[in-house]
Amino acid sequence: MNTQYLCPIYTKWLQLNPIDARKHRHFLQDSMQKARLQGQLDKACTLAYQTLEAAKLVLTALQNVSNYKDNSVREDIISYSAAGMYLSSLLHCSDNSQEAHNVLQQCQLQLIAVLPLHATNHTILALIKTAMHAFEQSSLLLVNNKLANNDSVNSNSDSGHSVGSHFVNNHSVSKRIHRANNRLSLVH
Repeated sequence: MNTQYLCPIYTKWLQLNPIDARKHRHFLQDSMQKARLQGQLDKACTLAYQTLEAAKLVLTALQNVSNYKDNSVREDIISYSAAGMYLSSLLHCSDNSQEAHNVLQQCQLQLIAVLPLHATNHTILALIKTAMHAFEQSSLLLVNNKLANNDSVNSNSDSGHSVGSHFVNNHSVSKRIHRANNRLSLVH
Protein backbone atom coordinates (compact mmCIF):
# COMPACT_ATOMS: atom_id res chain seq x y z
CA MET A 1 0.00 0.00 0.00
CA ASN A 2 1.44 3.35 -1.03
CA THR A 3 1.75 5.53 2.04
CA GLN A 4 1.97 8.98 0.45
CA TYR A 5 -1.12 10.26 -1.36
CA LEU A 6 -0.94 13.86 -0.19
CA CYS A 7 1.84 16.31 -0.99
CA PRO A 8 4.66 15.80 1.58
CA ILE A 9 4.84 19.50 2.40
CA TYR A 10 1.08 19.70 2.83
CA THR A 11 1.21 16.54 4.95
CA LYS A 12 3.67 18.18 7.34
CA TRP A 13 1.48 21.26 7.56
CA LEU A 14 -1.61 19.13 8.28
CA GLN A 15 0.29 17.29 11.02
CA LEU A 16 1.07 20.59 12.70
CA ASN A 17 -2.50 21.87 12.27
CA PRO A 18 -4.92 19.10 13.23
CA ILE A 19 -7.94 21.41 13.19
CA ASP A 20 -7.24 22.29 9.56
CA ALA A 21 -6.55 18.61 8.85
CA ARG A 22 -10.06 17.80 10.12
CA LYS A 23 -11.51 20.39 7.74
CA HIS A 24 -9.48 18.96 4.87
CA ARG A 25 -10.64 15.45 5.77
CA HIS A 26 -14.27 16.61 5.55
CA PHE A 27 -13.60 18.25 2.18
CA LEU A 28 -11.99 15.05 0.86
CA GLN A 29 -14.88 12.94 2.17
CA ASP A 30 -17.38 15.12 0.32
CA SER A 31 -15.31 15.04 -2.88
CA MET A 32 -14.94 11.27 -2.62
CA GLN A 33 -18.70 10.78 -2.22
CA LYS A 34 -19.44 13.05 -5.20
CA ALA A 35 -16.98 11.17 -7.40
CA ARG A 36 -18.48 7.84 -6.32
CA LEU A 37 -22.03 9.03 -7.03
CA GLN A 38 -20.94 10.27 -10.47
CA GLY A 39 -19.53 6.82 -11.25
CA GLN A 40 -15.90 7.95 -11.28
CA LEU A 41 -14.51 4.97 -9.36
CA ASP A 42 -10.84 5.67 -10.08
CA LYS A 43 -11.15 9.25 -8.88
CA ALA A 44 -13.18 8.13 -5.85
CA CYS A 45 -10.50 5.58 -5.01
CA THR A 46 -7.72 8.17 -5.23
CA LEU A 47 -9.73 10.56 -3.06
CA ALA A 48 -10.43 7.70 -0.63
CA TYR A 49 -6.68 7.12 -0.24
CA GLN A 50 -6.21 10.83 0.40
CA THR A 51 -9.10 10.87 2.88
CA LEU A 52 -7.65 7.93 4.75
CA GLU A 53 -4.25 9.61 4.87
CA ALA A 54 -5.76 12.87 6.15
CA ALA A 55 -7.76 10.94 8.76
CA LYS A 56 -4.58 9.15 9.83
CA LEU A 57 -2.77 12.48 10.15
CA VAL A 58 -5.47 13.76 12.49
CA LEU A 59 -5.42 10.53 14.47
CA THR A 60 -1.65 10.59 14.91
CA ALA A 61 -1.04 14.35 15.16
CA LEU A 62 0.71 15.51 18.28
CA GLN A 63 -2.16 16.74 20.40
CA ASN A 64 -2.82 16.86 24.07
CA VAL A 65 -5.62 14.30 24.07
CA SER A 66 -6.50 15.03 27.68
CA ASN A 67 -7.55 18.59 26.72
CA TYR A 68 -9.80 17.44 23.90
CA LYS A 69 -13.37 16.51 24.48
CA ASP A 70 -14.31 12.91 23.82
CA ASN A 71 -16.47 14.04 20.90
CA SER A 72 -13.56 15.22 18.74
CA VAL A 73 -11.46 12.14 19.50
CA ARG A 74 -14.50 9.93 18.89
CA GLU A 75 -15.13 11.67 15.55
CA ASP A 76 -11.48 11.21 14.56
CA ILE A 77 -11.59 7.48 15.25
CA ILE A 78 -14.92 7.01 13.50
CA SER A 79 -13.78 9.05 10.48
CA TYR A 80 -10.55 7.09 10.22
CA SER A 81 -12.39 3.78 10.50
CA ALA A 82 -15.08 4.77 8.01
CA ALA A 83 -12.46 6.02 5.53
CA GLY A 84 -10.59 2.72 5.78
CA MET A 85 -13.75 0.69 5.33
CA TYR A 86 -14.89 2.83 2.42
CA LEU A 87 -11.54 2.59 0.65
CA SER A 88 -11.46 -1.15 1.17
CA SER A 89 -14.97 -1.42 -0.22
CA LEU A 90 -14.04 0.62 -3.31
CA LEU A 91 -10.97 -1.52 -3.90
CA HIS A 92 -13.03 -4.67 -3.52
CA CYS A 93 -15.58 -3.38 -6.03
CA SER A 94 -12.68 -2.72 -8.41
CA ASP A 95 -11.61 -6.38 -8.08
CA ASN A 96 -8.51 -5.48 -6.09
CA SER A 97 -9.18 -7.72 -3.10
CA GLN A 98 -5.55 -8.02 -2.05
CA GLU A 99 -5.16 -4.24 -1.70
CA ALA A 100 -8.54 -4.05 0.04
CA HIS A 101 -7.30 -6.63 2.55
CA ASN A 102 -4.02 -4.70 3.01
CA VAL A 103 -5.94 -1.49 3.73
CA LEU A 104 -8.00 -3.23 6.40
CA GLN A 105 -4.88 -4.66 8.03
CA GLN A 106 -3.04 -1.33 7.95
CA CYS A 107 -6.02 0.44 9.52
CA GLN A 108 -6.23 -2.16 12.26
CA LEU A 109 -2.50 -1.82 12.97
CA GLN A 110 -2.82 1.97 13.12
CA LEU A 111 -5.60 1.69 15.69
CA ILE A 112 -3.45 -0.68 17.72
CA ALA A 113 -0.68 1.94 17.60
CA VAL A 114 -2.90 4.73 19.00
CA LEU A 115 -4.58 2.48 21.57
CA PRO A 116 -2.11 3.34 24.39
CA LEU A 117 -2.80 7.07 23.97
CA HIS A 118 -6.37 6.50 25.14
CA ALA A 119 -5.79 3.73 27.65
CA THR A 120 -7.27 5.75 30.52
CA ASN A 121 -10.40 6.77 28.62
CA HIS A 122 -12.64 3.71 28.68
CA THR A 123 -15.17 5.15 26.23
CA ILE A 124 -12.56 5.88 23.56
CA LEU A 125 -10.78 2.62 24.30
CA ALA A 126 -14.01 0.67 23.72
CA LEU A 127 -14.66 2.57 20.48
CA ILE A 128 -11.17 1.71 19.19
CA LYS A 129 -11.69 -1.93 20.08
CA THR A 130 -15.06 -1.92 18.29
CA ALA A 131 -13.46 -0.41 15.18
CA MET A 132 -10.62 -2.93 15.33
CA HIS A 133 -13.16 -5.74 15.56
CA ALA A 134 -15.01 -4.34 12.53
CA PHE A 135 -11.75 -4.27 10.53
CA GLU A 136 -10.98 -7.82 11.58
CA GLN A 137 -14.46 -9.07 10.63
CA SER A 138 -14.32 -7.30 7.26
CA SER A 139 -10.87 -8.70 6.61
CA LEU A 140 -12.02 -12.22 7.42
CA LEU A 141 -15.08 -11.85 5.18
CA LEU A 142 -12.89 -10.56 2.38
CA VAL A 143 -10.47 -13.47 2.68
CA ASN A 144 -13.29 -16.02 2.98
CA ASN A 145 -15.06 -14.47 -0.03
CA LYS A 146 -11.85 -14.62 -2.04
CA LEU A 147 -11.39 -18.27 -1.15
CA ALA A 148 -15.03 -19.01 -1.98
CA ASN A 149 -14.69 -17.21 -5.32
CA ASN A 150 -11.52 -19.15 -6.14
CA ASP A 151 -13.22 -22.45 -5.27
CA SER A 152 -16.28 -21.50 -7.31
CA VAL A 153 -14.20 -20.43 -10.30
CA ASN A 154 -12.23 -23.67 -10.12
CA SER A 155 -15.32 -25.87 -9.80
CA ASN A 156 -17.47 -23.92 -12.29
CA SER A 157 -14.84 -23.11 -14.90
CA ASP A 158 -16.95 -24.58 -17.68
CA SER A 159 -20.15 -22.75 -16.77
CA GLY A 160 -18.56 -19.35 -16.12
CA HIS A 161 -20.53 -18.80 -12.88
CA SER A 162 -18.97 -17.12 -9.90
CA VAL A 163 -20.14 -16.50 -6.40
CA GLY A 164 -21.54 -13.01 -5.75
CA SER A 165 -19.72 -10.67 -3.45
CA HIS A 166 -20.61 -10.88 0.22
CA PHE A 167 -18.22 -8.17 1.34
CA VAL A 168 -19.28 -6.04 4.26
CA ASN A 169 -21.11 -2.91 3.21
CA ASN A 170 -19.13 0.11 4.39
CA HIS A 171 -22.30 1.90 5.41
CA SER A 172 -23.45 -0.98 7.64
CA VAL A 173 -20.06 -1.19 9.36
CA SER A 174 -20.07 2.55 9.94
CA LYS A 175 -23.56 2.22 11.44
CA ARG A 176 -22.30 -0.53 13.75
CA ILE A 177 -19.44 1.65 14.94
CA HIS A 178 -21.84 4.55 15.55
CA ARG A 179 -24.31 2.28 17.40
CA ALA A 180 -21.52 0.93 19.59
CA ASN A 181 -20.43 4.48 20.25
CA ASN A 182 -23.98 5.49 21.23
CA ARG A 183 -24.26 2.51 23.57
CA LEU A 184 -21.00 3.49 25.22
CA SER A 185 -22.26 7.04 25.65
CA LEU A 186 -25.30 5.71 27.49
CA VAL A 187 -23.15 3.59 29.79
CA HIS A 188 -20.78 6.38 30.79
